[in-house]
Amino acid sequence: MNSPTDLPGRDHKPYEHVIRISWGDCDPANIVYTARIPWFALDAINGWWEHHTGDGWFQMELDHNVGTPFVSMKLDFRSPITPRHRLICRVWPNRLGETSVGFHVEGLQDGVLCFEGDFVNVFTQADAFRKRRPPERLRMIVEQNLITR
Repeated sequence: MNSPTDLPGRDHKPYEHVIRISWGDCDPANIVYTARIPWFALDAINGWWEHHTGDGWFQMELDHNVGTPFVSMKLDFRSPITPRHRLICRVWPNRLGETSVGFHVEGLQDGVLCFEGDFVNVFTQADAFRKRRPPERLRMIVEQNLITR
């Protein structure tokens, strides 16, 4: 499997979102409670939007009337996550449709892949909850950072 930074013609890297895992994130087995992992991935995707556009989902929805509800989530678990190390979530858009965008997220601790997943959002007109094409500015940002395998 190629790392996205190894792909030809790409000089940019995935966005890295750092999450501090705490005791409260863990279950009785002393590893991260499974339900927290999608939360970490979604927080990292929101961080990608903030990093690249200056606005996260809250601002996109309320200030720009652009919603991005999820229509698909797929996660594969590779290694347990614990509070011993920071969780580094590497995020990049991996597909762009007429009205949707896909993201890939890899969660690593101490260089070990703990989870990876693919997430798909549909763009909506937020106040009407109606599917729409993304605003041209967002489409251009996603296209400039698109990494496919």
